[in-house]
Amino acid sequence: MLAYSSGNFGKALVFGGADLTILFLLTDVLGLNGAQAAGLMLFAVLGDLVFDLLAARLVLHWRAVGRGYRWTLALAALPCGAAFGLIYAMPALGLHRTWMLAVAILVFRGAYAVVDVPHNALMAQVSRDSRARGRVSGYRLFFSTASALAIATMLTPLVQQAGRTRHFDALAFTGIGAGLAFALTMLLCAWASGGRGESGTASALRGDRIAVPLRDPMVLAMGALALLTGFAMPCFGRMLMYLGTYVVDRPRAVPLLLAALTAGQFGGVLAWTALTHRFSKSRLLGAGHAVSALGLLFFALCMAWPAGQVAGAALIGFGFASVFMLPWGLLADAVDVVEWRHGRRLETGLFAFYLVLVKASGAGATATIGWVLSMLGYVPGAVQPAGVRLGMLGLGLGVPLAGALLAMLLLRRFTLDHGRHARLLRALGRRQAGAEPVSGSNRGLEKSSGEGATLAGGAALSAQARQNMSRSIAAPAAVRS
Repeated sequence: MLAYSSGNFGKALVFGGADLTILFLLTDVLGLNGAQAAGLMLFAVLGDLVFDLLAARLVLHWRAVGRGYRWTLALAALPCGAAFGLIYAMPALGLHRTWMLAVAILVFRGAYAVVDVPHNALMAQVSRDSRARGRVSGYRLFFSTASALAIATMLTPLVQQAGRTRHFDALAFTGIGAGLAFALTMLLCAWASGGRGESGTASALRGDRIAVPLRDPMVLAMGALALLTGFAMPCFGRMLMYLGTYVVDRPRAVPLLLAALTAGQFGGVLAWTALTHRFSKSRLLGAGHAVSALGLLFFALCMAWPAGQVAGAALIGFGFASVFMLPWGLLADAVDVVEWRHGRRLETGLFAFYLVLVKASGAGATATIGWVLSMLGYVPGAVQPAGVRLGMLGLGLGVPLAGALLAMLLLRRFTLDHGRHARLLRALGRRQAGAEPVSGSNRGLEKSSGEGATLAGGAALSAQARQNMSRSIAAPAAVRS
């Protein structure tokens, strides 16, 4: 599990680094206006929609011929790392044209999708135990947070410095080094993760496809969670460079605030991971959103108090640890729920569905930030008027606060805890062992309803068959219709 989770260090280093700094790089380093930068990020949104689905199809095809997740990770690691290094070397190379930037960003995000889909889908095979998946989510975020520390202490200050001094050599070497570190990390992860998903067991491959049951309440709920997680919550980190530079007028405090955010995440990883053994992932995720909301409010009240801003950033980071780590464990459980309900283990398809939404919404948020700043009259490097500063506060604090409140309401509908998931696995085991087909499900949401399916994909059984099923050993706890 640790070997698998270590891949998140490299993934977060390049994708998290780009996510946090690329808008500032485009506007304040490469000289694009807000509308041009937003257009590029919208272009990236469209690219993500294509790349993640194409990557899922490639993974399904390669798994069918015996080339599994590890082979795919190794194949795409070097091109992705090289594309990331190129983006941050473009200012030093004098490559400022918009079409050049668009090509580099598309190549990077396309290669990253080929890495990201199989690496995340592998989580459903690393362990099938709900508690263990909570721990794996914590391990993943631990490695992601370690890379966030590197981003806060190295990449972010270099991007800021390049915007002020117009010296780009150090930024180029750092980008190339980060791309190389990503490639080496993913190759190590592929080598050390053993044979999981290499050829695929019958259970892992059964019925896997891109098309997922979009009308299933569990799938809809995970999609809504993906949109909130990708669009709203990261706005604080994306706007932190703007808030520090133009709102509180303390640009040198940005690395300190990012370090506090990262330190809070480290503490949150340890706390939330320890709690996953006792509490369901959905309850802990709702609690994480609540802590994040409190941190955002505290940060807003401390705009004139530097020490309070640092404390607020740490509290936000503590909550973000739950916000960004636990949805992946919920998604792995959703694979089992959908398998129970529809008779197909849509492992690759469900992870691709979630990734498309979370990454496209993230890029859409970056594009929205660019458009809003452009409409407000933002001028890079200048003293910003009150309206622009107020807009920055709304984007950086108001949007994630609203997202946290909506996520808390959504998560109240999730009812799949550790005990119910364990009973669901036992019922799936009985079905795979040749027991009588079943229908109906508790999809992890209250008041779920809809058409059931047999293992062969037929229509739902009759009410009498469901009543008989409810008398079986495993079904009373696993089925709630």
